[in-house]
Amino acid sequence: MEARLTQLNYNEILMYLGYRGQECPAELEEQIHRCMDEVTKASDPRLVYRRLPVQDGQVTGLPLEGEDMRSLLVSCHEAVLLAATLGPRVEQLLMRREITDMADAVIMDACASTAIENVCDHFEFDLREQLEQEGLYLTDRFSPGYGDLPLDTQGRLCEALNTTRRIGLTVTPNYIMIPRKSVTAILGIADRPQKLRKRGCEVCSMFLHCPYRKDGGSCHE
Repeated sequence: MEARLTQLNYNEILMYLGYRGQECPAELEEQIHRCMDEVTKASDPRLVYRRLPVQDGQVTGLPLEGEDMRSLLVSCHEAVLLAATLGPRVEQLLMRREITDMADAVIMDACASTAIENVCDHFEFDLREQLEQEGLYLTDRFSPGYGDLPLDTQGRLCEALNTTRRIGLTVTPNYIMIPRKSVTAILGIADRPQKLRKRGCEVCSMFLHCPYRKDGGSCHE
């Protein structure tokens, strides 16, 4: 299954930038679109995934902590481990702009966050379609750092997927992925349709760094 990146969602970029329905000045809108183009051109999306058996709510050979994963996989007989990245050129672009133009850097960071979610969303859609042809059903995806799944799970997921060799993705001792605009996730496979969780703070890619949560709110209120 190939990594796919399509047109970035402008409204999602605005959300990452902290806009909640306010009018965006024309000059800023032009800057955002320029940054969208640069990030898209620099992106070289790659992904790797692996299907593993599940028994008693646990992935065989990859013990996972927390009640959230047991709940996600309770009806599943298999799990999919996923790792995806935008590649090193986006990382280099962000690092250059952090030195030369912080305004661009902030916007490009939002664009890149939207882009990696775009790649993961397409993978999930494609896999869901493929599995339904087999009479199987997919849960939604759950990433380390969400809910009670520890962030240090990222390293074990990347090791299980051999991401360093296969897509050039590594994890630092502090559990930061390099390139930064990368995602790891787990999805379950079941014999019957799965109830998808309501999208909210606990399943949001911005959970750990959300400015709304810092203020006691959320972007979906």
